[in-house]
Amino acid sequence: MGERVAVGELAAHRARKLICWPECDEKTLKARIVELEGFGVSAIVLAGRHRLDGLRVLGKGHTGVVVEVESDVGRVALKALRIDSGRHSMSEEARLLSAANAVDVGPRLFRYSQDFLLMELVEGPYLRDVLDDLEPGELRRILRDLLRQARRLDEAGVDHGEMVSLRRHVILRGDLPVIIDFESASTGRRVANVTTTAQSLFIGGDVSAKINRVLDLTDENDLLEALRDYRRSMDEVDFWKVLKTAGLG
Repeated sequence: MGERVAVGELAAHRARKLICWPECDEKTLKARIVELEGFGVSAIVLAGRHRLDGLRVLGKGHTGVVVEVESDVGRVALKALRIDSGRHSMSEEARLLSAANAVDVGPRLFRYSQDFLLMELVEGPYLRDVLDDLEPGELRRILRDLLRQARRLDEAGVDHGEMVSLRRHVILRGDLPVIIDFESASTGRRVANVTTTAQSLFIGGDVSAKINRVLDLTDENDLLEALRDYRRSMDEVDFWKVLKTAGLG
């Protein structure tokens, strides 16, 4: 467990920048600290696999910085809106994550405000980092589950927007893949979760070479045809054809 910084001590600690990255004035900082206290957050925990200005964090994106916190709902993840983000509120990301949660996808959202999301803390390695350690049968189960989650997002009309690259968007919690980071998600464009996820997994993605080596997959053309059929119909029959063609049916 990393260093614990109580919210009441945050204004005097260098970790204050994590809740208003890259910097903010004293008025904004104080307002965000009050907001955190209203959220039931008691402390920030400097933990995670990433570093931001020498401080450990869970993640950093174009919209926000994600840190571990202690709260009235336990150890959870807090996403703080960046001061330099083009967005003025976390409400849209909260709406999209809630829609994903409704089909059992993504970290559970507990509460949100203009500046913060309070979410389930998903612990585990990135899927891409453990591919070489998985047995073929185990890998097939995980990838099948991941594509089923992508299918549920398609049915819900929520396009994740970043599944073309799984580098930091899928965490493996035990043997369960968890899709994270919905800051680029949308319900205003055509969904492509299954097609982009399958292409990233098996055809030219940053993990496809490893996966194809473990599963001994060689024929991309059949899978591309199955994905084209699914994209036209978006139905369950063609989804199962995708799974079968990928060796996951």
